[in-house]
Amino acid sequence: MRTESTMNCGNDLLVNFPTSRRQGQIFTVESTPSISTSEEQTNIPLSPSPPVKKKVKFSEVADMTHVDFPSSSELRQRWYTADDKTRFKRILARDVRRMISIVSSTPGECLSTEVLEACVGIEVFLSQDLAQRTREKRARHMIGVLNESGRQGRSERIDDERLSRVSEKTSRWARDRAFELAVGYWELFQEMKE
Repeated sequence: MRTESTMNCGNDLLVNFPTSRRQGQIFTVESTPSISTSEEQTNIPLSPSPPVKKKVKFSEVADMTHVDFPSSSELRQRWYTADDKTRFKRILARDVRRMISIVSSTPGECLSTEVLEACVGIEVFLSQDLAQRTREKRARHMIGVLNESGRQGRSERIDDERLSRVSEKTSRWARDRAFELAVGYWELFQEMKE
């Protein structure tokens, strides 16, 4: 059951908001650029930025929505069960096998729009080699981001911009592949219209 209410920092909140003596005050935090010697390891240029003053202001009023904890049956309805996930995997495997069979037995110029549309999103699974390379690239991406995050945690110098650049660099292959696929599909659909 949901009830909506506007509360002044009450005792029954999940979050412990600042006490009334701090409300309305402005706290200033200076962030300093993070410089590291590991630039050579990631080949990502470090661009120190000037210190930025950030301001935080606490409001005197917080709008809150109270939501009762869902029952077991509600939780089962909201989240995928293990059976659901297994079913999704079986459906994906079936769709991939079907598309592999169709694509490998049909000349490219004879593929229908419906067949091409059915391939959207599962291209990576149509070849075992491509699927394996994609898994390896995803793993390298995760490892790269986690390594940078861990390095920053150990040095106690958090640099969100650098972490963002590491993530951008290690996932560039996915963006490039998505772009190439989109262009390829667009060109195929344009040819089919003619």
